[in-house]
Amino acid sequence: MPSFWLLLCLLLAIFTLPAVAQDSSPATAGANVEAARPLLHYTLPPDKLAKAYALYRLDGALYFITSIWGFVVLLLMLRTRFGATLRNLAERSSRRRFVQAVVVMVLFVFVLQITQLPFDIYDHHVSLGYGLSVQHWGSWFADWGKALLLTFVFATFLGWILYGVIRRSPRRWWFYFWLALIPILIFVLFITPVWIEPLFEKFEPLSDHHPELVAQIERVVHRAGMEIPPQRMFEMKASEKRTTLNAYVTGFGATKRVVVWDTTMQDMTTPETLFVFGHEMGHYVLHHIPKETAIDLGILLVLFYVGYRLATWMVARYGPQWGIRDLADWASLPLLMLVLSLLVFVATPAFNAVSRHYEHQADQYGLEVIHGLVPDSSHAAAMAFQKLGEVSLDYPYVNKFWEFWAWNHPTIASRMIFAQTYRPWDEGKETEFVKSGQ
Repeated sequence: MPSFWLLLCLLLAIFTLPAVAQDSSPATAGANVEAARPLLHYTLPPDKLAKAYALYRLDGALYFITSIWGFVVLLLMLRTRFGATLRNLAERSSRRRFVQAVVVMVLFVFVLQITQLPFDIYDHHVSLGYGLSVQHWGSWFADWGKALLLTFVFATFLGWILYGVIRRSPRRWWFYFWLALIPILIFVLFITPVWIEPLFEKFEPLSDHHPELVAQIERVVHRAGMEIPPQRMFEMKASEKRTTLNAYVTGFGATKRVVVWDTTMQDMTTPETLFVFGHEMGHYVLHHIPKETAIDLGILLVLFYVGYRLATWMVARYGPQWGIRDLADWASLPLLMLVLSLLVFVATPAFNAVSRHYEHQADQYGLEVIHGLVPDSSHAAAMAFQKLGEVSLDYPYVNKFWEFWAWNHPTIASRMIFAQTYRPWDEGKETEFVKSGQ
């Protein structure tokens, strides 16, 4: 599930006692097979382990280098009075605030993106070199350009709203802007599957090329006591750009859907794919999107307040030096972005801890919902994690601090162990999310 995101209605399905009895027999047999298996650990062959370690260190270094570089760029903007230059240009262009917002936000975003472009190019170069991507450079630059144009649009409206709120309420703007973000976020979540994702990826109904998989998925859906119509199940042509495996839930209400990458279906068996689907359905059933969004928004509210206090103090102390009249001045944009970026960076472990919690719950749900529907379900889940990690070159021995700071999912190694050791049915216990009789 991407780190931020909602819900659909469910329909309970009650199976007859004979049907449950028929299902319980293979489940018991499967449990015996699973109990007889030795515990599997996430491992990589020596050549892939060496690549995974090199990529692990490189990703960690790039994360901190690019973060620090972003802060440096914003600080240089302040020192060179770049914000004041943008303000003067905008005020000469028009007296209308929205036109000024277009001038300021487009130029500001463009400079930021250009300064980050070398790192983005290098990151894609690394992905190609390690076999994680197969996207040619023309396609990559086209995606970069489309993302830039979308950022122009959203940044313009956000900047226009932000500075309008600051002018009207200099002491409460942080709260009112936070309130304004909520419907904007909901709107973006709603339109993303229909208007934004298709700009970058190709989607087809899952039933077009995998009707047999849809039939198996419907068994899992009924086991969960839900109804997810086939028209809400999509195959994403990920293989045109990448080699990694994934599935996810996106949108909400009329646009909510489950997406399975074609690479996942190519590299995984049907039981393994069903576990991945069960995991994604867990996000759907357990309402992780609204829950995580609400928690993240709560954290963001605190950050906005702290940011307001810091930015107000910094304008009073350094405003004349940086050419900033007050916080309502367009020239304060680099300062506000610097303060908020630093606060979000510091709060990264909190955001990721929330995400890891819900990803763990989804793993548990996936194990519960496929138990008894596929033979040796624990082994199927464990092998799904092995393949996910091996294809993505996930390093098996992640540093605990790095996991705490940057991992928005539990590590593959820990998820693989959990898949084999979470077995309440062996002790006759009730599962937490998928109740008996479903």
